Order: sequence, then C-alpha cells, then structure tokens
Amino acid sequence: MDKKDYYLYVKGKAVKVSEEVYKAYWKITEHEKYLQRKDWKYGVIPFSTLDNDGHFVDNIIDERIDLEKIVEVKMQIEELNKALATLTKKERELIEAIFYKEESLRSIGKKEKVSYQAIGKRRDKILEKLRKLLEDKF
Repeated sequence: MDKKDYYLYVKGKAVKVSEEVYKAYWKITEHEKYLQRKDWKYGVIPFSTLDNDGHFVDNIIDERIDLEKIVEVKMQIEELNKALATLTKKERELIEAIFYKEESLRSIGKKEKVSYQAIGKRRDKILEKLRKLLEDKF
C-alpha cells in the first residue's frame, strides 16, 4: 500500500508535511472553528476585534442592545429610588417585605398582629403615594 502525501497550503503554495503535522494542523483549525461558532452563538466579541490600543474597533455595534432603553430604565430606577426614600421607615419596611423579600400579606399580618386585608390596604396606600410622586416623572 502506498504511503499518502500530505500537503498544507502556505501563501497559496502547497508544502509537503508529515501526517502528524497535517493532522495536528487540522485539529487546531477545527477547534478554532468550533470556538468561533460558540462565540457567535453566545454573542461573545473575540479579542481579534480589538485594535492595537485594546479598544473596541469603532464600527462594532451590537444591534440587540437598545442603549436608549437602558438609559431610560436607569433613569426610572433612580426616580423610583428617590420616591422610595420619601417613604416613612414603616412604609419602606412594608414595601421591602412585600416586593423584595416576597413575603405574603398573611405572614406580615401575623408578625404585626393585624389582618392580611389591613396589610393589603397599607400596601395600596403606599403604592398610590409612589404613583403620585412618579406621575410627573414618566
């Protein structure tokens, strides 16, 4: 059986290489293609898109990111935090328990020894107060 010749192309010219070199080259090449496909799948920007100073090349734009929406949401969060800061300590604690700690109205009512309906009414009053504060902002 004849031994097969292996060639790799360097600057357009065929260069004869050993079988080991040929297989190693293609293994690395296929692995790089695999990694590139993964990057595309997960939206990773490779380092090759950086210029010499380590900055992203100016023409890279991720169409999936709505910068205006991000800024708008950040501004809304700031306004909400300002409005929350105007609440009394007791009001803030109730809002934190319901919305941040996700406690039920019943469990809060048991702790405070009042009905869950009373807690619901307090919550509604606080939310209405916040709504009025934020009405002009959005």
